[in-house]
Amino acid sequence: MAKAAADLFGVVAYPSIFDLDRALEEGSKATTTTLATGRVVVLPLGTGTWTTGTSGSSGRAGVIPKLYFGKGVNDTAASTKAVVLTGEGAEVYVEAGGTIRKGDRVAFEDSGKVKAWTTGIVVGHYVGHYGEASGAGEPPTDAITGEAIRIRLGGN
Repeated sequence: MAKAAADLFGVVAYPSIFDLDRALEEGSKATTTTLATGRVVVLPLGTGTWTTGTSGSSGRAGVIPKLYFGKGVNDTAASTKAVVLTGEGAEVYVEAGGTIRKGDRVAFEDSGKVKAWTTGIVVGHYVGHYGEASGAGEPPTDAITGEAIRIRLGGN
């Protein structure tokens, strides 16, 4: 059964103890903002407040995971709490903001999406689409704008 891209945004690829325990981090966000599920976020140095990543963002990177508990934590303007997937090596589905070749490093793109890295902060590495490069026998393919893709968080 094919999955719609929007259904996958924010889904943690391997919801193991690592990805859903050690890789999740609680932090803060501004009360006037919402952090959409599946969007790449940034914690700019010296602010202590997570915001949606945009092209050229600098600071620590993470992704707003799709959580089935604590609804309203990230997506409510009334809350200052944010739960962010930040663990190096954790895999999560996000939206491609441009063409990305398999295995490429990814960086911040506007509106919390990712693009192929050229300079700046490395958010992670492009692994594949749903069902690709997961031991199921399907090799990864290149991504294009708007697709749900799986990335592995971490730098170089």
